[in-house]
Amino acid sequence: MSTIVFDSSILIAILKQESGFELAEKSLNEALISTVNLAEVATYLARNSVPADTIREALATFPIQVVPFEENHALIAGCLYVSCRHLGLSLGDRACLALAKSKKLPVLTADKAWSNLDIGISIQTLR
Repeated sequence: MSTIVFDSSILIAILKQESGFELAEKSLNEALISTVNLAEVATYLARNSVPADTIREALATFPIQVVPFEENHALIAGCLYVSCRHLGLSLGDRACLALAKSKKLPVLTADKAWSNLDIGISIQTLR
């Protein structure tokens, strides 16, 4: 059963074994991630010269449920712009938050600025 939504920063923190990654690893089996955020992780790896086959293999090892970015998520993400613009959140950030809102689940992120959001969902930070 899914109990939390991961931001792309969480998978990157696990891959890089950044501070706090152990906490995130414990939640992998219960986590959801949007296809938009998975694309962000793949982009990060590609930008760091990781070959496409290696990216696919690495991301396939995560026991995490990948959720397609649907019309409902798109509408929620768009409407979140007003509440999130003061932090400069990207579409990817808002896609993560939209998934959490639609599933009524908390979010785990490595972005401390998100803790300043008041959008009706619980936001947990890695560090």
